[in-house]
Amino acid sequence: MAKSKIIIADTDEQFLMLLEMKFLEELDDSIELETITDASYFEEYFSSPKSADALLVSERLFELSNLQKHSIGSIFILVEANESTQPDGLGINRIYKYTSTKDIFDRVSALSLKKSSIASKKETIVALLYSASGGVGKSTLALGVACYLSKNNNKVLYINASMLNTFQHMLSNCAPIPNNALADFSGSNENAYSKIKYVIRNESFDYLPPFSRALSTIGIDYSVYYNIVRGAKMSNDYDVIIVDADCTFDKAKTDLITLADRVIIVTEQSKNSVYSTNVLTENISFRNNEKYRFLCNKYAGDKESYIMHTKNYLINEYVKLFDNCDSMSVNDLSKKTDIQKVAYLMK
Repeated sequence: MAKSKIIIADTDEQFLMLLEMKFLEELDDSIELETITDASYFEEYFSSPKSADALLVSERLFELSNLQKHSIGSIFILVEANESTQPDGLGINRIYKYTSTKDIFDRVSALSLKKSSIASKKETIVALLYSASGGVGKSTLALGVACYLSKNNNKVLYINASMLNTFQHMLSNCAPIPNNALADFSGSNENAYSKIKYVIRNESFDYLPPFSRALSTIGIDYSVYYNIVRGAKMSNDYDVIIVDADCTFDKAKTDLITLADRVIIVTEQSKNSVYSTNVLTENISFRNNEKYRFLCNKYAGDKESYIMHTKNYLINEYVKLFDNCDSMSVNDLSKKTDIQKVAYLMK
């Protein structure tokens, strides 16, 4: 496989060294890495045509050269103000420079590298998508990411961990779990996964079919989701388990949050959604900062963003509002660049 070529240009030598170390630690011999710390050399270097899969460049250096004339797959401008992290389009993206090197690496990997780092992981990753309020498009994201990861050589299990399942309208087979199988879901059984895995279906990725009615109506405790996820993780049958949880916040939900390797908290830019997310952050311990990621969904640059007024959390990724989203299949969603960026938040 051809190596990805990456150029990192920044006059802050300490910052550049840390970023260089991160890329070499993660990818080592699978990339060709070049670094530039001198502004004069940067201008001279780009005075002749250059090609690369990705260029990471400081704002000041970016303004010194017309980089559009070069053959560069993706340009990442390292900005010093967090409110500028939205994508510019045309292959240009902005990344907040003072986020972690891991976040920068994940963003670049999502858009420009030839090799998926997720596919190389051996241990099952449990990625929980959660929101403080409904209607933020969390299930659409989760299903699109499940399809994308599956198409990129990952064994994926999607579980909609809601009291009432409504995700199935996006799949070809909307049929619920058969009534004669419900007894295998009853009780708080640590062997829940092995007992119910025969009902799991596949539509490019594996998924737990919906329950026909609300869990309380059919006498099944919400803890069944924890037991299934835990059993599936221990089995190592999957590379990634995507858990799409409802917005109720209680002990059962905190158990799932504790079990998860990655927790992606989805919000919108609206006043109500930002306020709800602020309240949520006051009820979760973020001592493990590598575990939690914040995502602004349905982002529209022409509308007021209340996210800019909060200091409670840092948005790791913005996902634009998709046109005709209701008519899209999960396969259509998996082709969206923004969906692919979400996948790399699960690393």
